Amino acid sequence: HHSPSGDCIFDHQIMAAILGLLKKLPVQLGVSTLIVFGVQTLVKVTPGTWYKSIKRPNWTPPNWAFPAVWIPLKLMQSVALALVMRGASQGAPVAATAVAVGVFGVHLALGNMWNVVFFGQHKLKQSLPVMGAFWLSVAGSAAAFHPVSRTAAALMLPTLAWVTVAAKLNVDIVNLNTVPN
Repeated sequence: HHSPSGDCIFDHQIMAAILGLLKKLPVQLGVSTLIVFGVQTLVKVTPGTWYKSIKRPNWTPPNWAFPAVWIPLKLMQSVALALVMRGASQGAPVAATAVAVGVFGVHLALGNMWNVVFFGQHKLKQSLPVMGAFWLSVAGSAAAFHPVSRTAAALMLPTLAWVTVAAKLNVDIVNLNTVPN
């Protein structure tokens, strides 16, 4: 969506909406950001030299792209979780809110589990079902957020898109590094 001057209206509208939400959600946003970024610190694995040594497809994003993408995604997830938490205090059904937060917690746990299996244990084939479950949990988070906050659900969709790319990369790495029987 572009204006007659060529500016991207969609990006400006999203940024204005996010900035507006930040002003209204200070406590929930602080808590949700601590949760989203804090859970990630529970696992101390990094790609390291092992990742550089394995075969990767030629379309693999450069190393700098991963934090450049994940940090904004984690911020969007933090805003999404804050909106869900705010929904709970503004009359959203308790059961729907509990399910949304629970599915989101599963998503965070599976993201960590994938990092442990893939980067920590170097178990390429075993990482695939974890990645599949992780993808489903991100989609499940978006779906579970929807009854509580449509905006929160929409904020999860960029993560789903990136995890789709990550899943394809995971499959390609497994295929490139698996010796045929």
